Amino acid sequence: MEIADATTSACSARGTDLTTVELDVAGMHCQSCVALIEETLVRDPRVARVTVDLDRGRASVAFDRGAISVDELCATVTGAGYTATPIPSPNPTS
Repeated sequence: MEIADATTSACSARGTDLTTVELDVAGMHCQSCVALIEETLVRDPRVARVTVDLDRGRASVAFDRGAISVDELCATVTGAGYTATPIPSPNPTS
């Protein structure tokens, strides 16, 4: 089951293979929680972009899939005091 989708960005022009994953994040209660998760993930140079949606309890993370795994991203969120689980990408059925 693939949980990440390829995405384009300026980083891909430098040879970085970016992937975007959606994470289900539990334990967020306010915008301070959102800011902490975003700041924690973006501090990692292997992460290109992070968008956290408090209402949906989700984070969208664009990252260098050759340098960091989804499990490591989830562990980073867990280290910040929250729980993160990857949301599988919908696979088209044939």
